[in-house]
Amino acid sequence: MRNIWQAAAGFAPVLATVATLAPIAGAAHTGIGIVVLGAAVSLMSTRAAHGGAPWRLLLVPVGAVVVGAFAVLFHAAHAFGDGFFVVAVAVATAARALGPAAGRLGRALVLPLIGMLIAPVNPGAHPARTLAWATLAVFVAEAYVLIAARLRGTAAEEEPPSTAPARIHVWRGVQSALALTLAFAIGQTFFGEHWAWTVISAYTVGAAARSRGDALLKGVHRTLGALGGTLVATALALAIGDRRSLAVALLLVVLAAAFYLRQYGYAWWAAGVTAALALLYSLIGVAGTAALPLFGARLLAVCIGALCAILPATLLAPIRTGAVLRKRTAEALRAARDGDYAQAERRVAALREAAAPLLAIRRFRARRELAWVDALTAAVPDLRTLAADPQDTPALRRLRKTLGEVADDLRAAVATA
Repeated sequence: MRNIWQAAAGFAPVLATVATLAPIAGAAHTGIGIVVLGAAVSLMSTRAAHGGAPWRLLLVPVGAVVVGAFAVLFHAAHAFGDGFFVVAVAVATAARALGPAAGRLGRALVLPLIGMLIAPVNPGAHPARTLAWATLAVFVAEAYVLIAARLRGTAAEEEPPSTAPARIHVWRGVQSALALTLAFAIGQTFFGEHWAWTVISAYTVGAAARSRGDALLKGVHRTLGALGGTLVATALALAIGDRRSLAVALLLVVLAAAFYLRQYGYAWWAAGVTAALALLYSLIGVAGTAALPLFGARLLAVCIGALCAILPATLLAPIRTGAVLRKRTAEALRAARDGDYAQAERRVAALREAAAPLLAIRRFRARRELAWVDALTAAVPDLRTLAADPQDTPALRRLRKTLGEVADDLRAAVATA
């Protein structure tokens, strides 16, 4: 029940954004582009680290300029817009080499850019008009995310600072540039006006991939999720026809469900977004049986986009999952031994996230790194106890025993690697 309330609180800014922008879009006859743009930015900001930090509002004008430039360049020629997007995402990804603040700044500026792929705001003959509407949509979304965080009394949970060498972040930027270049080229060549499906898939699979195995797992989850979402979307499209009010209500319900289920697996989120986009088609005039041919094309585009992200992650200076787990295990051990038990718990959570590819194939192939994940996960209750009372002797004794066993096996693994 606690998770349900947390998800509801997290999704509230999306509902508020839609409720605010929809009447404005209707009165100004702008179409639903700014509404979906605001909702997309709100969803992504809510899930991002530091989503409730006040400094994000200061970036809205800068982000709007980025969005406006992207829209104008695409209106002039796709090649200019493609290049702008690829460079922006690559630079934002590599920016973490300069420190966590630069990484957060890059992500904050890229979020509205991704939103523009989902809901492009047509600049027409007035670029200033595009800039104004994009600024409004992003500002409303970010403001509601900040208000929700303040009402809950906490900002978004801080992620553990990255300790990866700068060159790793630079290589990830290069990988993302290659993935997106492939996705743009294939999408615009073979999928016509729906080329964005390929690019969004490449971005979502590759942008946050921690390792080669993580990219593969995300690709599989996105494909399975898109398949499930396509089946649901087919039934929904046939059922609602051109009833716009029903489509809006179902779209919000589907996104809320996907937002909640995201914690149990990325495939659920991919399925929900696929189904939500199908409902979006009914709002832009593609309804009923007219939408059916789009679902097969979307599934193919999602698969190709995932492959565009997987290939660079696998072939270009790949980051091995085992190496990532060794590093994150060492970080968790160090934080616990230094007495920073709250940080140690966050490090264990990061370790489990990095271990997802190996956990997915555990039944077929057991790896020694998973024993470290299990042991440190089992120690989380003791970490919480010691964070509240560092003098709790039984918890301290159990934790020291676990840390010693994991450290010994980690040293042995490093020596034989």
